[in-house]
Amino acid sequence: MNGRLGVISDTHGHEEAWRNALVQWGQADGVFHCGDVLGEIATGLEEMIRNAPFPVIISRGNCDRPGDEALLGWPVLAPYATAWWNSKLILAGHGAPFQPLRELGLRCRADLVIYGHTHVSSIVREEGTIFLNPGSAALPKGRDPASAAVLDRSGIRIFVLENGETLHHEPWI
Repeated sequence: MNGRLGVISDTHGHEEAWRNALVQWGQADGVFHCGDVLGEIATGLEEMIRNAPFPVIISRGNCDRPGDEALLGWPVLAPYATAWWNSKLILAGHGAPFQPLRELGLRCRADLVIYGHTHVSSIVREEGTIFLNPGSAALPKGRDPASAAVLDRSGIRIFVLENGETLHHEPWI
């Protein structure tokens, strides 16, 4: 175990976004994908995710279709996923709508809630819970370019997919 987790959202079928994220994550233990994985037509991203060198945990996005489950090789794309990592409770969802995910994260006292949907990256703390949106890996909105995130023992870093430049950093403390 290398002590790193990748976080990505809203790839919308873009293989290049996944390839760039793989380079930046390096030797990750696993990846959370917060939904809107594939696009309207198969591009090969589904095979890349199936063959990833680590587990990929995917929460269903508003653009994910029932047939995507078969393409990705997952029996069910659930609306929420949870994991314990480095003594931290992580809750993942797509974030559409955001309020139920926010309330669930606060109610279960998650250390980290990760989500996508808005295509805008952000890190916000509320009542001891960190809310992380890695932005969109393929179709960013706002000022930020295409981005993803990495978690390690020092904290959370949102980075530009193209060059790894840090957009936002938040320590765990």
